[in-house]
Amino acid sequence: MSAKFGTLLGTSVVKKQIVALTGLIGVGFIIGHVAGNSLILFGPEAINGYSDMLHAVPELLWIARLILVASLVLHVYFTILVTLENRAARVDRYALQANHGETNWAKKTMIYTGLLVFFFILFHLTDFTFPDKTGPDTVLTGSEGEASYGLYGLVWNSFLSVPRSLFYILAVCCVGLHLSHGIQSLFQTIGFFHDRYTEKIRLASNVLGALVALGFSLVPIFVILRHYTFGPDV
Repeated sequence: MSAKFGTLLGTSVVKKQIVALTGLIGVGFIIGHVAGNSLILFGPEAINGYSDMLHAVPELLWIARLILVASLVLHVYFTILVTLENRAARVDRYALQANHGETNWAKKTMIYTGLLVFFFILFHLTDFTFPDKTGPDTVLTGSEGEASYGLYGLVWNSFLSVPRSLFYILAVCCVGLHLSHGIQSLFQTIGFFHDRYTEKIRLASNVLGALVALGFSLVPIFVILRHYTFGPDV
């Protein structure tokens, strides 16, 4: 049984399906994450309330985290395997299937933007997930003096660094680029080819990727602009 499973897992089709499935999980997470991050635009109560809701049931949160981590590891691992197999065969089958022989810069750099996204996620976790939400990095000066503003203060202070914000914007642009091609690849992996819908899927995925990049980028842009105008909403 295990031998048959290993043989099945070793086929190119199954590897691509694993890449597609784990990528789909990532798409859902990214869209939800953009929506959650955008709450900083509405002040401390909105984003801190969102954070408290996520941490209300720690067991469910850790289950979700483990699923996401496992999906990320599998996605990276099998993507690298498929890429190496394609290169070894000297046929870029990924790009061929993705656009019926047509290729572009997004497809050529898929593996590299994916790796950048992977390291960006690690950077993002060390910046906003693991740090203390009541420590000195969360302190802002408001109408009642200095106080900890939880996740709101942590995000605000982090993005006051212009180099950090620029890196973040560059990274989320790669996220959007990777996402747009990933959605197209998902439909092609499951064998969805139709002259009537393929171009619409491509357009919709590009729009979604752009919106994701814009949604993530709005947070550091908002923090920097507000810092030098009205200050934090505290």
